[in-house]
Amino acid sequence: MAIQSSSATFTRFFLEDPVKKNFWDHIDKGLKAGRFQDVPENQSISVGFASWDDLFDTGFEYSAYHKGEYVAFNFRVDQRKIPPVLMKHQLRLAVDDFREKNDDKWPSRQEKDQLREEVAMRLLRKALPQPAGYEIVWNTEKKWLLVGTTSKRVINAFWEHLENHLQAYPVPLYHFQWALRLLPAQGRERNTLASLIALDSSEALFDGMFLGYEFLTWLWFFSENTSGRIRLPDYRQAFVQLGERLVLSRTDDGSERIVCTTQTNNLHEARTALQQGKMVEEVQIYMKMGDNEYFAVLDTKLWAIKSLKTPKQLTDRDEAEADGRFLEKMYFIEEVLGCLDTVYSRFLSERLSPKWDAATWPQIKKWCKKK
Repeated sequence: MAIQSSSATFTRFFLEDPVKKNFWDHIDKGLKAGRFQDVPENQSISVGFASWDDLFDTGFEYSAYHKGEYVAFNFRVDQRKIPPVLMKHQLRLAVDDFREKNDDKWPSRQEKDQLREEVAMRLLRKALPQPAGYEIVWNTEKKWLLVGTTSKRVINAFWEHLENHLQAYPVPLYHFQWALRLLPAQGRERNTLASLIALDSSEALFDGMFLGYEFLTWLWFFSENTSGRIRLPDYRQAFVQLGERLVLSRTDDGSERIVCTTQTNNLHEARTALQQGKMVEEVQIYMKMGDNEYFAVLDTKLWAIKSLKTPKQLTDRDEAEADGRFLEKMYFIEEVLGCLDTVYSRFLSERLSPKWDAATWPQIKKWCKKK
């Protein structure tokens, strides 16, 4: 329940509609074609789509995944696991049995590899698969998709399964790609960004990590010098401040990490770390819009939103209220995503301006020396 939970964690993607006509028919066919199936006897893992409401339901009734403008379902991963100590013990028994049948001869490397494979297959057939579910939410109007995990292994498996069965090709919204979605298609800012990071680079996630460091450091500077006030596109006012945790490190190798809480004495230590060349690597931020208060953690990839705490929801078990709770949760998440878009856009307008090196960055350096 990574997305539905009281402390939600998810990874963000941009996703265009895979088809322009009969969209929901396409979704229905794709989800059913890629539905989860039990792990075959001779395999260790199986993946597939499952119902949002019930991880063990792969029937995909229409209403189970179609929730307003959202597509909501689970990505189920079942895996048989063999404890290493059991594998080691059973392999030793197999070697002993081999020696007993071959005049105390030790198996060759090839023979031992074959024994290991036979033992593994025998143990796999006896092991019960362990199910795990990862929530998926796709806003078909705003074209974002959330995957309820930060595991690279699970994300890659989901990515492949989605492409195979829905012909959908999500774009990860890490720092650089996020910036591209916010900037005008043409103009000075986009050209400046392209001069900093190659648009077609396969290493853009790592080459552009400086954007994450600079944004999180700027965010601290911004929250103190403007009281965190920022105007949203709908003309409401939001407040963005530091939360309870701040991590700083060197941008070259991430070494010499400093972990601080936001108490005054620790912030002084954090400022000292800034003066020594470290920058913000991870931060908990506090956001307030109207009466709604949120906490979330961002790191330098700016890809995942972790430990997102939203206003408390009622825990009514009534099925008729389930969709209402889902839509309320999505409203909270949309509010957070909109606020982060606004703040990141504000940063980009400054970072990609000619004044960044001449004025803004010197101001940040001067500010970090304050006690």
